[in-house]
Amino acid sequence: MEDSRWAYPALLATFPVYYWAFALLGASLHALPAEILAGMAFIAIAHVAAWRKNRGTQVALAIGYLAHGVYDIFHDHWVSNAGVPSWWPEFCGSVDLLVGAYLMLLALRYRRVASA
Repeated sequence: MEDSRWAYPALLATFPVYYWAFALLGASLHALPAEILAGMAFIAIAHVAAWRKNRGTQVALAIGYLAHGVYDIFHDHWVSNAGVPSWWPEFCGSVDLLVGAYLMLLALRYRRVASA
């Protein structure tokens, strides 16, 4: 995981861009500020996780993925973005939750190895 540690933060940082593009493509310009605001939180988590390499940031990155999965699942309740394909929230949310669970498992395993 050490060689590809940058990939997980980079992937999380790209997720908000999809919603921004959907807002632009779907002419949902009223949704763009809300999408940008929500997206900045995920980009901030990804930025910190990319530059700090410790268990706390691994846990934060996992929580970032899990939180984005929840954001995806409930997206239609929070933001009205007509450009988002109907299948996207479930697809992206599923991926986010799986990756988040995997990263949390790695973080917990790292904790056990570090304390042994």
